[in-house]
Amino acid sequence: MKTSVRFPLRTLTVLLAAAPAWVGAQVRQTSHLGGGGDVDVSLGRIVASLVVCVIIAALAILLLRQRSGKIDLRGFLARIEPGARAIEVVETRRLSPHADACVLRHAGREYLLVLQQGTAHVLSDRETIPAEPST
Repeated sequence: MKTSVRFPLRTLTVLLAAAPAWVGAQVRQTSHLGGGGDVDVSLGRIVASLVVCVIIAALAILLLRQRSGKIDLRGFLARIEPGARAIEVVETRRLSPHADACVLRHAGREYLLVLQQGTAHVLSDRETIPAEPST
């Protein structure tokens, strides 16, 4: 048994006849393709987006090269050492919610400081005693 779907000829004719009128009405409502307004994107946003995309691309390239074994990122980053620090924080203790006591070492001297909200007081300072080498 053969079944076929038949569209009524009259319905198809009406749809085909109405389509150009509907499209014409849509074109008359818009002044240009897409029907939207002007694009208002500042040049700063465009440049910032470009910079972010270039940074992401560079990081992706570095990651891919590191994963493939062409470069050693850990070795490269190990060569970049921070400079020698002039101030060393030996110890810090919280005295109250608004005060801390700190021992700092700088230029061969140790300083005991009390840091409060908006102020710092030096309680004592002394020469640093060099540690004796243990045998």
